[in-house]
Amino acid sequence: MKPFPKYALLEHERRWRVDLRAVGSVASLPVREIDDVYLRDTRLRLRKMRSEEGVVFKLGKKYGKEPVGSEPVTSIYLAEAEYLALSRLPGYMVRKRRYSVGEGALDVYEAPLSLAIFEQEFASAADAAAFVPPPFALEEVTGRPEYSGFALARAAAMQGR
Repeated sequence: MKPFPKYALLEHERRWRVDLRAVGSVASLPVREIDDVYLRDTRLRLRKMRSEEGVVFKLGKKYGKEPVGSEPVTSIYLAEAEYLALSRLPGYMVRKRRYSVGEGALDVYEAPLSLAIFEQEFASAADAAAFVPPPFALEEVTGRPEYSGFALARAAAMQGR
């Protein structure tokens, strides 16, 4: 196991592709609109989140999955001016609506992607391994690189050309 990065938290997360028809109406669920920019040639993600509570700007870094599927991550909250300065860097952008579903999140990606992903975070790797996904979860994509945020943002950029 690699040395754990100072100030990072260990994220235990699992993800599934979703059949939106099986989810039913999401109109009454809490929702956030999220713009993610994955900065090219880095592991950095710039995020803008809008909800009824206001707007939040963050810069995050994922260090890569550990053998057990968990991943060290760090986040820093930004002022709008800092976000705007960093948003000038080259990157791939993807937009999604994140609905709160139970203890998890349902991410519905906007065009040109036609995709919904359910994700759940856990307190431990053991909790993650024991979790039974909801019935609307079609296929687990946790370890599949083509479903990473970076890959989805890059695919959206390529399709949107």
